[in-house]
Amino acid sequence: MNSCKTSIFIFLLISNACISSFAMTHEKNQLSTSDFSSPLYPKKIQFQWLEQQQITNHAYDALDFIAASRQHGLSPNKYHYSELNNLDPTLDLQTAQRFEKLLTEGLLTLINDMTTGQFKAKDADPDWFIPQKKFNATAFLQQALLKKYFKTELNSLLPDTTKYRALIQELARYQSYRDRGAWTTIPSMPLMHSGKRHPSIAAVRTRLSFEYPELTLSSPKNTTLYDPILEQAVRLFQKKYGLKVDGVIGTNTRNEMNISAKERVQQIQVTLERHRWMPSNLGQRYLIINLANYTLSAIEDGDEKLDMRVIVGRKSRPTPSFTADMNHLVFNPFWNVPRKLAKLDLLPKQQADLNYFYTHDIRVFTHNQGEKIEHDAYSIDWQSVSPRHFPYTFRQDPGEHNALGKLKFMFKNQWGIYLHDTSHRELFTETKRSLSSGCIRVEDPIALANFSLDNNPKTSVIDIIESKKNTGLKLKKKLPIYAVYFTVSVDKNEVIFSPDIYQRDRRIAELL
Repeated sequence: MNSCKTSIFIFLLISNACISSFAMTHEKNQLSTSDFSSPLYPKKIQFQWLEQQQITNHAYDALDFIAASRQHGLSPNKYHYSELNNLDPTLDLQTAQRFEKLLTEGLLTLINDMTTGQFKAKDADPDWFIPQKKFNATAFLQQALLKKYFKTELNSLLPDTTKYRALIQELARYQSYRDRGAWTTIPSMPLMHSGKRHPSIAAVRTRLSFEYPELTLSSPKNTTLYDPILEQAVRLFQKKYGLKVDGVIGTNTRNEMNISAKERVQQIQVTLERHRWMPSNLGQRYLIINLANYTLSAIEDGDEKLDMRVIVGRKSRPTPSFTADMNHLVFNPFWNVPRKLAKLDLLPKQQADLNYFYTHDIRVFTHNQGEKIEHDAYSIDWQSVSPRHFPYTFRQDPGEHNALGKLKFMFKNQWGIYLHDTSHRELFTETKRSLSSGCIRVEDPIALANFSLDNNPKTSVIDIIESKKNTGLKLKKKLPIYAVYFTVSVDKNEVIFSPDIYQRDRRIAELL
């Protein structure tokens, strides 16, 4: 029996001032007054949601709360909404008892789903390693029923943040698109630049008019001309859906336009589900990294202090969703190359160019009975070395070529992941930034170091870097990090959709 069902079972058995016990099973026909004197039935049956078999205000509040679950990406009928609406508890005792049971069961299940998620996080997403929130739905409901304003207590379960409200509004918008029949598929067409004509442009215009209705007023609906007004709408679309913003309608842009409203609704529902898995309190100061849209935010007292681009693991070496506490920084770091990267990435480069290690400050070592022995890279026959016959370890010295750049941000984790600078800064201009081997490269390491050190005026990050010495610095207070995977996010009150680069949303969507 899972935790939710257990809570429901316990809840239904509790008998106190707040929760009434349920009577034994009764006959289907409505009971007469004489039936209450029968030893089979108690003389007076107490109900929680009914008074003399009439629905109470508490029950109406509970039903309204269940009905509103649709606004939050949940299905009211999972919580017996339709059946409850079709039950008339005044008909007979059995119907009244069923109404009581279903409302209690449905409300407890909804409270659990709303606060901790519908699924066990690790079952729905095996790459999610952030501990799932816990919540005692039974205890909450017991206390809520004792309060003066029951509806207020129920509504207190809903997140009251600007970003959450933006997601809910976006969900309602896409639900309305879906319910209206949404858009038709845009047929294939050549690469389209502004000023060109094609029959499929009419379908593009229709698709974009859902989100940018001013298009329907600005130009003829069926025109085949890709005009400047439509180009501006395409650019807005590309920005919103994580595409290269160039105004050109290519395969990627058309594919995103062809994703159905139903699929977009699911994408938002999945994101809301992931949000429910998150801890209630992330801390006063923390970093949140959204792997799906390649961004890092530094938060202090609820305010965003930093916002920067990041590079995450490529699809073949994905970065997991995790939480950890940053505990120290390394300035001008050495890079001890992971063995897998050494064999699969660096060895082929050295085999292709025997100067590669020399020009990139990479040193070669072997180990003999615990002793580390350095070798001259030029003295090794690299063509005889293979991933299967590989006795070496590589280390890159600090400097301009170092793959970790000039700063490394360290925290304990099972994958050997860390945040770091990079010598390839041009990669931050890429739209798709799943390019690393699992670690996370940050766009502005100096700003991140200052935030991590709590902007300590006694520590000059620039001076330590310019010393060119390999230096470690412990944080006075650990800084929580949350690497999440939200393919729908909010940036400055604007909702952004990101591609499901790791195909992690698909698993949850199938469960939904």
